Amino acid sequence: MGFWVDLNMINRITALLLFIGLAWGQTTKSFSIELLNERNFPTTIDTNGVYHITISGKQQSIFKMKGVTGSNMTEKITWKVKDKLYWSDGIRTDFYPVINPSSYTKNGVGYSMVGFLPEMKGKLVVIYGTYNNQTDSVRVMVE
Repeated sequence: MGFWVDLNMINRITALLLFIGLAWGQTTKSFSIELLNERNFPTTIDTNGVYHITISGKQQSIFKMKGVTGSNMTEKITWKVKDKLYWSDGIRTDFYPVINPSSYTKNGVGYSMVGFLPEMKGKLVVIYGTYNNQTDSVRVMVE
């Protein structure tokens, strides 16, 4: 009577457990954002990933942010900018919300509108999107 070990079966089980462990540990959801230019303003992205946009000198210029969650469920994306921006009509000065603060996804994609004012020319605007404790950002040089 001896103890017989099937090494081939042990190798298969070990490989299966290793595969399951690696697959389980992988983050299947990833989050990224990008600036969309649907109105064809002059736009480039430099080698550092900074968007350079040329906006209207007389009125608000509208762009769109796109967030990709990797989830097919309806999910919330929150949006904000790094620095508060202000506008003035010559009588009063007030906070200017550059981007809508939240959006919801459909099929893993959510959008939010962004408005750049002529007074923002020469500023670097950093936009953050956050989803499930994951944050991504884009930097936009307004020209």
